[in-house]
This record gives sequence, structure tokens and C-alpha cells, in this order.
Amino acid sequence: MSHQSEGEGSAPTPEELRVRIEHTREELGRTVEELAAKADVKAQAKEKAAEVKEKVAEAKGHAKVKAVEVTEQAKDKAAVLKEHAAEVKEQAAVRAALVGDQLREKAAEIEAKAPKTVRDGTEHAAAAARDHRGAVLVAAAVAVAALLLLLGNRRRR
Repeated sequence: MSHQSEGEGSAPTPEELRVRIEHTREELGRTVEELAAKADVKAQAKEKAAEVKEKVAEAKGHAKVKAVEVTEQAKDKAAVLKEHAAEVKEQAAVRAALVGDQLREKAAEIEAKAPKTVRDGTEHAAAAARDHRGAVLVAAAVAVAALLLLLGNRRRR
């Protein structure tokens, strides 16, 4: 059997056969190259490794950018908190000064209302307590012990 050329009723010419053979050889060459590429595991592994390496580098870049962003956000928040802490500290100092002033005013009012003999007596008692701290502490300890003994005796009755 002979092959007939398309559109013609006669057998193909030798030139047409050469063209077909050349075309078939090219197709066969491409097919062999594709099969060889699929069979080359080492080359495929290298290609896959390159792809993974590229993805890792990309992920590393994204992570680095994210780390910088988070660091900047943390610095910003720290600065805001530091400012807030300074404001709170300042407010506390102002309030403490105000309370101290109010206490001094009340003490001055009480002192002004107290009779001279009471003021002199409290000043004398305070000075004596400062001079004899040990004795005052012993007296306070004795008073507490006596009070505890009295309370203990009442409970037993």
C-alpha cells in the first residue's frame, strides 16, 4: 500500500517524503528530549530545590519586613506608654503636693484653735518621745501585753 498525499490522488513525491521524514524526526527529537527531562531525577531535584530556595528567600524577606514593622509598632507603643507614665507621675506629684498643702493647712488650723498649754504640752511630749525612744517602745510593749492579758482573762470567765 502506498500513502497518498493530501489533496492529490497520486503517490507522494520523494521530496514530500523527505519533508515528512524531517518533520517526523523533529517531533521524535522533541519527544525524546521531553522524556529525557522527565527521566532526569537529579535535574528535577535541583529545579525543585531552586524553587524551594526561592520561596524560602521570599518568606524570609516577608518575615524580616514584618519583624521591622512589629518592632516599630512596639517602639511607638513604648513611647506612648512612657509619655503616659510621665503624665501620671506628674499628676501624682501635683496631687501629693495638694494633699500635703491641705494637711499642713488643717494642722495649722488645729494648732491655731488649740490652747497654748496644749500646744506646749504636745511639743514637750513629742520632744521627750524622740529623746527616749527606747523607753517609749518598752512602755508601749508593756501596755500591749497588759491589754492582751486582760482580754485573755475576760474570755476565760
